[in-house]
Amino acid sequence: MAETVKILQAPQAGLSDMAKLQDLNVESILENIRQRFEADQIYTYIGSILAAVNPYKTIPNLYDFEVMEAYDKRHIGDLPPHIYAIANDTYYSMWKQTANQCVLISGESGAGKTESTKFILNYLSKMSQASAVETGNDVSVEKCILQSSPILEAFGNAKTVYNNNSSRFGKFIQLAFSSRGVIEGGKVQDYLLEKNRVVGQNPGERNYHIFYALILGAPDEMKQKLGLGAPEKYKYINQSGCIKDPNINDQQIFSEVNEALKDMKLNDEQVSDVFELLGAILHIGNLDFITAGGAQVSSMSVLKQAADLLSVDEYQLANALTEKTRLLRGELISTPLDEHQARDSRDSLAMNLYARCFHWIISRINVRIRTKPTFHSVGVLDIFGFENFEVNRFEQFNINFANEKLQEYFNKHIFSLEQHEYNAEGLDWVDIDWQDNGECLDLIVRKLGLLSLIDEESRFPKGTDGTMLDKLHSNHAKNGFYIKPRVNNSKFGIKHYAGDVFYETTGFLEKNRDTFRDEMLTTIKESRSDFIYDLFEDMQESSQPNAAKKNRKKPTVSSQFQESLHSLMSTLSACNPYFVRCIKPNSTKAPNAFEKTLTLNQLRYSGMLETVKIRRAGFPVRRLFDDFVRRYRPLLGKDTQSSHSQHKCISLLSSYESTNQKWQIGRTKVFLKEDLEIKLERDRAERVETLVTKAKACFKGYLARKAYKATVAKIVFVQKYCRMYRQRRRFLNLKDATITLQRYERGRKARQLFHVMMEERRLEEERKREEQRRRAEEEQRELERLKAEAKLRELEELQAKLEEEARIKAEEEAAQKKREEEERQRVLQKAKAIETAKRLEEEQAKIRAEEERLKLENELRIRREEEALRLEKEEAERLVEEKRLEEEVRRREEELAYAMQQFEEADQDSEYQDDDPDEDSVSRKSDDLQYWEGYLNMKCGGMVNTWKKRYCVLRDETLMWFRAKQEALKSGWLMKKGGGTSTLSRRNWRKRFFVLKGIELAYYESDSDGAPCKGIINIKQTKDILDSSFGRESSLDIITDKRTYHIVADNADDLSEWFSILMRVKNANEYELKQMQDEDANPKNAIGTLDVAVIDSVVPVHLQTKPNAFAIITAERVFNMSADSPEDMNGWLKALTQYHKGQRTYSKEEILMSGWLTKENTGTISRPGITRKKRYFILTSHSLDIYKSVDLQHKLGAIALNRLCSVTVPDDKMFKEIDYPPELVIMNGNRRSPPSGNPESNRRSSFSFGRKSSISGLATLSRPRSNSRPYVRDYDLPLPTNSPVASPTMRRRKLSWGKKSKIKMDLRTAMFQGGRRHTWSSKMMRNLFRCYPRSKPSWLHDLRTWKFTIHSRRYSYNLFTPSNDEAWKWTYAIQEVIDSKPPIETPSQILIKELREASLNGYNDEIDKIYKLNPILRNVPYMLKSPLLPLPYGQIMSSNLDKGYTTLQDEAVKIFNVLQGSEQLPDPMPVIQGILQTCQDLKPLQDEVYCQLVKQTTWVKDADNLNNLRNWQILCCMCCTFIPSRSILRYVRFHIKRQVELSPKTQMAAYAGYALEALKRTRTREFVPSRDEIIAILGRRDMNATVFCHGGGSCQISINSSTTAGQVIHTLVKGMNLDSCYNRFSLYEKSGLVEKAIDDRSVVADILAKFESQNAQNDDGNKDSRFRARGLSDRGKPWQLFFKLFCFLDTQSVKPDSIEYSFLFEQAHEEVIRGKFPATDEQLIHLSALRMQFDKGDYVHGDWINDLTEVYPVDRLKVKPKEDNDFGFQQRDRKDTFISGTLRGIGEKTLKRLQKSASDDNILESVYRDDVSATITAIIDKWRTLKGTSAERAQNIYMSFMRSWKYFGSRLFEVECHDGRQTYPKNIWLSVNKSMVAVHKINDPNPLDEFPYEKILSFGAPIPNEYKIIVEGRRSELTFDTTEVFEIAKLMKAYINEIVKKRNMIPA
Repeated sequence: MAETVKILQAPQAGLSDMAKLQDLNVESILENIRQRFEADQIYTYIGSILAAVNPYKTIPNLYDFEVMEAYDKRHIGDLPPHIYAIANDTYYSMWKQTANQCVLISGESGAGKTESTKFILNYLSKMSQASAVETGNDVSVEKCILQSSPILEAFGNAKTVYNNNSSRFGKFIQLAFSSRGVIEGGKVQDYLLEKNRVVGQNPGERNYHIFYALILGAPDEMKQKLGLGAPEKYKYINQSGCIKDPNINDQQIFSEVNEALKDMKLNDEQVSDVFELLGAILHIGNLDFITAGGAQVSSMSVLKQAADLLSVDEYQLANALTEKTRLLRGELISTPLDEHQARDSRDSLAMNLYARCFHWIISRINVRIRTKPTFHSVGVLDIFGFENFEVNRFEQFNINFANEKLQEYFNKHIFSLEQHEYNAEGLDWVDIDWQDNGECLDLIVRKLGLLSLIDEESRFPKGTDGTMLDKLHSNHAKNGFYIKPRVNNSKFGIKHYAGDVFYETTGFLEKNRDTFRDEMLTTIKESRSDFIYDLFEDMQESSQPNAAKKNRKKPTVSSQFQESLHSLMSTLSACNPYFVRCIKPNSTKAPNAFEKTLTLNQLRYSGMLETVKIRRAGFPVRRLFDDFVRRYRPLLGKDTQSSHSQHKCISLLSSYESTNQKWQIGRTKVFLKEDLEIKLERDRAERVETLVTKAKACFKGYLARKAYKATVAKIVFVQKYCRMYRQRRRFLNLKDATITLQRYERGRKARQLFHVMMEERRLEEERKREEQRRRAEEEQRELERLKAEAKLRELEELQAKLEEEARIKAEEEAAQKKREEEERQRVLQKAKAIETAKRLEEEQAKIRAEEERLKLENELRIRREEEALRLEKEEAERLVEEKRLEEEVRRREEELAYAMQQFEEADQDSEYQDDDPDEDSVSRKSDDLQYWEGYLNMKCGGMVNTWKKRYCVLRDETLMWFRAKQEALKSGWLMKKGGGTSTLSRRNWRKRFFVLKGIELAYYESDSDGAPCKGIINIKQTKDILDSSFGRESSLDIITDKRTYHIVADNADDLSEWFSILMRVKNANEYELKQMQDEDANPKNAIGTLDVAVIDSVVPVHLQTKPNAFAIITAERVFNMSADSPEDMNGWLKALTQYHKGQRTYSKEEILMSGWLTKENTGTISRPGITRKKRYFILTSHSLDIYKSVDLQHKLGAIALNRLCSVTVPDDKMFKEIDYPPELVIMNGNRRSPPSGNPESNRRSSFSFGRKSSISGLATLSRPRSNSRPYVRDYDLPLPTNSPVASPTMRRRKLSWGKKSKIKMDLRTAMFQGGRRHTWSSKMMRNLFRCYPRSKPSWLHDLRTWKFTIHSRRYSYNLFTPSNDEAWKWTYAIQEVIDSKPPIETPSQILIKELREASLNGYNDEIDKIYKLNPILRNVPYMLKSPLLPLPYGQIMSSNLDKGYTTLQDEAVKIFNVLQGSEQLPDPMPVIQGILQTCQDLKPLQDEVYCQLVKQTTWVKDADNLNNLRNWQILCCMCCTFIPSRSILRYVRFHIKRQVELSPKTQMAAYAGYALEALKRTRTREFVPSRDEIIAILGRRDMNATVFCHGGGSCQISINSSTTAGQVIHTLVKGMNLDSCYNRFSLYEKSGLVEKAIDDRSVVADILAKFESQNAQNDDGNKDSRFRARGLSDRGKPWQLFFKLFCFLDTQSVKPDSIEYSFLFEQAHEEVIRGKFPATDEQLIHLSALRMQFDKGDYVHGDWINDLTEVYPVDRLKVKPKEDNDFGFQQRDRKDTFISGTLRGIGEKTLKRLQKSASDDNILESVYRDDVSATITAIIDKWRTLKGTSAERAQNIYMSFMRSWKYFGSRLFEVECHDGRQTYPKNIWLSVNKSMVAVHKINDPNPLDEFPYEKILSFGAPIPNEYKIIVEGRRSELTFDTTEVFEIAKLMKAYINEIVKKRNMIPA
C-alpha cells in the first residue's frame, strides 16, 4: 500500500499533459517524453489521448490492485497519467454519454499494444467484479474473457524482428455491460489474420506460438499420436532459422492454452481435434513434389500422416494436391499440375486449415461469453502496428495499408471532424495544418490503384511478379506517393504516413492468389472428422452452378484483407473512440534505452505535434445547451433570471472563467477545455453530494420517526396480547378442572350401569342354553319316531306296487292285441279314402289353374296401360323442365358474354402450375406481404352451383379460399370419445369438427357456419396431453380435472400436427401464443387453392343480382367472384392481374432465357398417345412458363421451380432422338472398334434376312476407322405396323457407303409370302436405321435432336432442341434457378437440427422434451405416408427402371412398410439385401433409410424385442455399407450413443456399439454386401475370405466390411515373410486366364459381393453379361481372389530358393501361355517341355499332355505365324509336320471367315486339331531330352531364358495404335516396365520406340477404351484403342510412385 501511495504521489517529471507545454515544438515534446521515461513515468496525456512508452521492463507496483482502486471514479488529470485512467473514463462514459465506447491502441510493432490491451481488460474486469459483488451477480464471464487471452496470443501472435509477441491479426474485444456496470457477455471479432505466416516467415522470425508450444510442450503420448518430433524437422517452422527464443517459454504457453481451452468448455475430443489439425499442418509443410508424368508426392509416408490426422483418404488428398479437374460438358477432366503449382496448393491448404481453425476457436470463445442485448459496450482494438523491415514483402504491404486506414480514422476524429465542427459552430478558430494521408490511400485502393492492379495480375494465368511491377510503374510512376526505384530492380515504394517503405515484389502474386481449389475443398469435406468438416461446411465450391456470376472469381488474399478492413472501420465508426498511442523507445528492446531519432520519427509520423496543438488550442468537450443545463443544473443559482438555455450556460461559465479562454459558445453547443470540464464536474459532484446529504438527512429523520411510531405500536400490540393471554389461560384452567370433575362422575355412573348389565346378560345366556338343550332332546326323539314310521310305510308301498304292476301288465297285453286289430282295419279304410280324395283334388286343381291364368292376364294388361300413361306424363314434365333449364342456361351465358369472349378452349395437353404441397408442409414462409384478402361470394364450375361466401387470401402468387377468416390455429375433423378412459364401441363415437382458437379447443357438430358448439377444452388448464397411439390407431388423450378426451385422427401425420400444435399452445407464453396467432394463412387449411400462374384472364362481369362480380378464367374452369363494394372488386382485379398470365409482360431483367422447345409429357403422370408439341418457353427466376406462341397471349402453364426439382443433362450417347415406335430399341455401335473379330472382315456389309417372323441381321451402322464402309451388329427388328402378313421373307439386300458418305439403300421393297410386295415408307426407314459414321449423312441432320428432361412435383417433361449448345444452355440456366432456391426442410430435418444444438450445449432436458413433443421422431406402428427427408422429384429415369422402381418418394414409403413387418420374416436376408440394393441404386434414399431406422429404434419399450433387434441389424448393415451425409451421420451417431446410454446391458446395445464402430471405418462400396457378409454382420463378427496363389495354394484371412486390398496384401506379405522382397505384390480378380488387378483402396468384401452377384447371374442364365463389358469373363471358371506380383522392380536379384522366386516363375509362365512373351515356336516348345519337367518330372512312356493351354500359348495356332526374331536360341525351320495341317490348304480370307463365323471354342479346336496334335508331339519330344533334369534345375533354366530378354518384367498389352504419321503398325504391343513405356511389334522382342517416365508429360483415358500418352519432344500424342486402359494407367502410376520412393531414399 505504501508503495502504491508513493507511485501516485511521486513528483512528475516534465509535464503530465503535453497540451500545457509553453514552448510547443517537436523537440520539447520529445524532451518531455524522455524525462518522464527516465523517471519510469511511461504515460503522458495529450488532453484525453494517452501516449505510452514501452519500458521493456517491469515497473514495480505500477499495476497493483490498489492502483486500480485509486483510479476508480477519478477524472483524467486527477492522478498521474495511467492506462487505468483511460479505462476508467471509458467505463463511466457509457452512462455519461449513453453510447458505446472503444479504445484504439496504435503504434509500431513492439510498442506494447498487446500489453496495453491486457491492462484495460483487467481494469474493466475488476470494475465489473466490484459491481457484481454489490448486486450479487456471477463473475464467470470476466474470467472467461481473461482466459481467452492465452488462446488468442498463442494462435494469433508470433515473434517478429521487433517484437517477441507481435499480434499478427487484429482483434476487437467488445465487452457488453449491464445498466449496473456488470459484464454480462462479450464478443471477439478477428480481422486481417496473416495466413501467409503459416507457410513462410522472414529471417529471424517465427511462426505462430502454438506450433512451437505443441512440439515442445505437449506430452510424449500426444506427440507420438500426432507423429511429431523435433521442431527442426518441419519446414513451416524451421525455414526462417529461428526456432527457439530465450524470452518465450513454449512449455508454459502450451500448458496455459490447454487449460484455457478447457475453461472455454471445449471437451477433450475437441481439444484433441485442434491439436491434430496443427500436427497435420506441420506434416503438410514437409510434403514435396517431383515431376514424373506431372507433379507427384515425393513422400507418401508424410502424406499418410497428414491424411490420417485430417481423417481423409491419402490417395484422394494426393490427387487433390497434384491434379486439377474441370467440368466439361458434364464430364470431369483431370489435368496434372507442375511442381510449383502443387506447392502452391499445399501452402493454400495449410493456410486455409489454420485460418478456419482460428476462426472456429474464436467462435467457441464467443459462444462461451455470448450475451443478450445489454446496456452499452466497451471495445478494445489491438492490431498489428506499422512495419518497415530491411526486406518488406506482401505481408508488410497489407499491414501498413491497415495502419494507413487507422491513421486516417485518427486524423478524421482528431483533426478533420473537430476543426470542421469549430467552423460550423462559428467559433473563433484558426485551422491547424496536419498531415493528410488520403492521397496515399487513394494510391492503394482507388480504381486502377495498387490493390486493383495486383488483383488483376493475380487472376491472369500467365501473370508474374515482373509483369505486375511493370504495370505498377506504368500506371503510378508520376504519383507523388509512389516511389519508383532509380535502380531497375524488383521493388516499388510508397510514401506512408510513417515514412517511405520499399516492398520486394518477389512472391507477391503467389501469396495473393488463393489456390485453395475445389478439389481440395471436396477432399476436406469428405473427412470423417466432424471437426474438420465443420470448419469448411459453409465454404462453397466455386464451380457450383448456384454461384452468382459476379462471385465466380475466387477472392484474392488482398481483396479478403480489404473487405475485412472495411468491416473493422464500420465497427469503429459506431463507437465513441479513445486513443492510446504506443511508442517504442529503442529498436533493441533494451530497458532504460531511449533513442531520440527513433522516437522522434514516431512522433512525427503519428502527428503528435499537431495533436498537441489541437488539444491545447481546441475544445474537446462539447455539449448541447439543453444537455449542458441539464447536466450542471445543481451549479445554477436560483437568481438566474433568463429562461434561455444559452444564457444560462454563459452565466455559469462566466462565473468560472470570465476571459473566455477555456470556453466558447457556439450556435448550438458549449465548447470547453478539459480542465474546465474537470473543474465543473468536481464542483457538480460536491454540490450534488451536499444536496444529496441534505436529502438523506431529511429522509433518515422521516424513517426514524416512522420507525419509532411503528415500535410504539408494536409494544402496545404486544402488551394487549399478553394481558389477553393471561386471562385466557386462567379461564382455560378453570374450564379444564370443571371438565375433569364431570368426567370422573360420569365414569363412576357408567361403571355401575355396566356391572348391572353384565349380570343380566349372564343370566339370559344361561336361560338360552337350557332351552336349547331341551329343544335338542325333543328333536332327537321325534326324529327317531319318524324314521321308524317311514320304514314301515316303505314296505307297505313296495308290496302294493308289485301287485299293481302284475295287474297292469295283463291289461296292457289284452289292449295291445285289440289295438293292433283296429289299426289294421283303419289303415285299409284310410287307403281307400285317400285314393278317392286324390282323384277329386286333381279335378278341382285344373279348374283353379284356369281361373288364375285368366286373372293374371287381365292384371298384366291393366298394368301396361297404367305404365304407358305414367311414362307419357313424365316425358312431358321432362320436356318442360329441359326447356326451363335451357332458358336459364341461355340467360346465364348471356350474362357472361363479355368474359367468355376472351376465353379460348384449352389445349388438349394443357399444363398446370406445379403446385407443390411439400413446400407448405416444411414451414416455408414468404417474406412478401399478402397482396389482398377479404370476404368474397364465390361460385365455381357449372351454372347450377350456388353462391357461397368465402374468405379469400392472395399470397405468394396463390389464391386461397377458406370457410371463414383464419383466426384458428388449426381446424379439422377428428373422432372423439369422452367421459373417462372406458372403452366405448366405435358406433358410440362421434365425428366432430375441432377448432383451436387461442388456448381453447372447441368441437362442433359440423364445419358449417353457425354449427352448434358441443364443448370447449381449455388447453392451458389440462393436466397432460399424451400420444396414446396403439397399433394402427392414431390417437391422443387430453386429460383434464374432470374427464379424459380420447381423440383419434385419420392418419399419423394429422395426429402429429395436432399433438405438436396442442403441446406448443400448452407450453407457450403470451408472446409465443401471439406469434402463433399472427401467422399467415396456411394453404393446408384452405378449402381450395388456385395458382395465379394458371389464370388465363380476370375480367369484370355484368350480373343483375351481383353488381360487383368478376370472373377468373383458367384453362379448365371459370370462377365467379362477387365483392361487397366496387372498391373491393377493383382491388382484387388489380392484385390478380399483377401476375396475369394471359396479359403478362416480362421485364428484361425477369427473363433469364427464352426460346422454342419441343415438349413431351412423361414421368409419373402420363397419358396414352403422348405426342410432341413445339412450345415457346420463358425461364424466370421462379418458374418455366409455357406459351403457345411468341406473342405470349396463350399461356399453357408453368412449371414452378424449387430446390427439389431437377434437370438431366443432354446425353452425348443418346444425342439423336427420332420419333420411333416405343417397342423399337436400337443398339449403338462402338465408334472405336468393330463388334467382334478383325475390322477388315467387315468390309462387306450385307444384310441377311432369314425366314423367321422378324427381320434378322439388321442393326446400327458404324464406320470402322480403316475404311469408309459401315459394319453391322446383329439385331432383330419388328415388322412395319401396316405389314399385310405376319411371316415375311425378305431378299438379301446390300447397304454401303458412297464416296460422299451418303447411305445407299435398296431396302425400299421386300418380298413377303404369297408373292406380295410391301413398300417401306421413309419414316419406317428412319425408324429402321440409326447410323454413327464419322461424317453424318446429310439426310440425318434434320432428324437429330438433343433431349433433356426436367422433373417437377407432378410432371416430368422431355424437352428437345436441335442444337447441342442450346440444350446445354437451357440445362445450365434451369439448374441455376433451381440451385438459387432455398433448401426445403422437412419437420424431421428441423428437429434434427434442434437435437444437434441441444446436444452441443449439453441440454439433456431439452433433448427429452423434443422427443416427447414430436412423435415424428419416435417409433410408430403404422405406415408412413411421406418420406422423412425431402427427396428430388420425378420418376427414376435410368436403367433402374428395369428393376421396377417408380419414384424416390414411393420407394421410401415402401422401405418403411417393409421395416414394419421385418420380425415376421423367417429369412431376413433377401429383405436386407433388397433394402441395401435399393439404397445402392438410388443414392438419395440412403439418408432417408437411415432416418427411418433411427425413428423405428427410438423410444421402444422393450429394447430387445424381435422387431427392434431386426431394425438394429438392418442399421448395422447400413452402417457397414453406406456413409450417410454429414448431418445425418451426426444424427445417427447421436442416436446410437443415446440408445446405449438408455439401455446399456442389452442385445440392442451390442448392435449399437457394432454399428458405431462400423461408421468409423466404412468405405464407399460398389456392391451391396454378400449373404456371407450379412451373416457376419448379424453375428457382429468378422468374415473369412479365401485368397489363392500359384500352385493351388490358398489361405483364409479374417476381414470386415471395410478391409481394403492393401491391408490384405500387407497381412499376406507379413505372413509369408516377404517384407524384404524386391518386387511388389497385389490382389487380383481371377477367372481362369482372365484377371484384373485390384486397387489397394478397394474393399475386399465388395469384391466378394461382386463374385456372388456374378454367380447369381450365371444361375439366372445371364452368364458373363455383366463382366464381359469390363473385359472380365472366362467361361466356366470360378472367380477367385488371387495373390501375385504386380510391379517388377528387380527381377535379377531374386534368389532361386525364395518364395518370391516361385511367384516370379509362375507369373513368367503365365505370360508365356497367354502369348504375351516374344519367342519363336521352338523356344516356346522348349519352355513348355521345361514346364512339364518341372511339374511331372522325367517323361514316362505313355505320358500325354491333356490340356495344351497349361504349357503352350494355343492362340498362336489360331493366327498366321509371323517371322521370328531369335534372341535366345538358334532359329530353325519349322518341322513339316508342324507346318502342314488342316490349315495348309485354307486361304487367308477363308480362314478369317471361319474365325468370324466360329461361335464356340469346340469349332476352333476341330479346325486346329492337327496343329495342336503336332505341337503336343513336339513338346513331348523335347521333354524326353530333359530326362534327369531336376525340378529346380528345370525351373532355373526356364527363368534364365526368361531373364535373357532385356525387358523381362515388362507387362505387355495388345493395343490398336492410331498414329497420324503411321509410324507404328496398327496392332502392336504396349510394354510397361519399371523405367519406361515401350512400343513393340507383336512377338518382336526389340521395341520400336521407348519413352522414359521422365519424358512423359501426361497419360490417361479421355474417353472409354482410348488411352493417350503425351511425350515431351513429340509433336503428336500417342493414342491407343484397348479395353485395358485402367490396368495400363494403374500400372504406370504404380511404377512412377516407386520411382518417387526410390529417389527419396537416395541422399542428396
